[in-house]
Amino acid sequence: MNPKLLLGTIRNSLMARIFGMCFIAIHLPLVVAIVYLASGFASHPVSIVTVLLVATLVGTVACLSGLWWFIRPLKVLVGAIERYHVDGTPVRLALRRNDEVGVLARSVSSTMSELDGLTKKLRHQATTDTLTGLGNRRSLTERVASEQARAAREGVPVTVVLFDLDRFKEINDNYGHDVGDSVLMAIGEVVRDNLRRYDAGARIGGEEFCLMLPRTRESDGLAIADRYRKQFERTIVPPLMKGRITASFGVYEASPGESLQQMLRCADEALYRSKQAGRNRVSRYTSANRQGEPPHLNPR
Repeated sequence: MNPKLLLGTIRNSLMARIFGMCFIAIHLPLVVAIVYLASGFASHPVSIVTVLLVATLVGTVACLSGLWWFIRPLKVLVGAIERYHVDGTPVRLALRRNDEVGVLARSVSSTMSELDGLTKKLRHQATTDTLTGLGNRRSLTERVASEQARAAREGVPVTVVLFDLDRFKEINDNYGHDVGDSVLMAIGEVVRDNLRRYDAGARIGGEEFCLMLPRTRESDGLAIADRYRKQFERTIVPPLMKGRITASFGVYEASPGESLQQMLRCADEALYRSKQAGRNRVSRYTSANRQGEPPHLNPR
């Protein structure tokens, strides 16, 4: 066999390397004994046994060290996979070996990278409203839990703004659902462009949206909601005239430990007051509401 081909086979085959290492380790005592006797050293039995024991020990240590070196990347690979499961750290292994372990490590690394990308894509799809590009109710529920936990730790407020497009059904009925979808997309774009880096916006119903404003008092939430209201009023979606797209807002500063459902119920009470007062308004959740007014069906 061609020596270069043989060397390449050994380099690229884990089994060949392990076989070669074990072969050398097993025959090392015999080779050392032959060399020892051929060199003319004393052939006393004690000396020969000592040489054989030393050669056996060296061969064993060399064999175990070689085996550890050959399979060491597997331990690194297992550790990387465990870290991925714990904290999502990507599995990246740069191995130049071309044997079975190197091929396995690169394959697992590539597969895990593809899996991570697919998981993130699926998670994005599961938590994003496809029409507006905003989050959906699921994403908002997850965000509420984390922000409420942060608010409890740091003693900061969380304000929720709920808004609903005024007479949106008339737009669909008079101009068609394509125009209605264009209005929703325009609203989504306005929200995305105006969110602060720590805010969250979501579409939670047909024409109903929610803003979560961490570290924001009710007074600031009212001002933010009014800015959105004015910007919606200036938004033009042909063939609708300027000023046709309006929304009514309800603002509520959440109490510690409240769930998303509780927050939305209180914000919806404030939103109802905006609808009752003539739409295209911003209202806050008042103390009268806190005392237990019955829920209402909002006039959309």
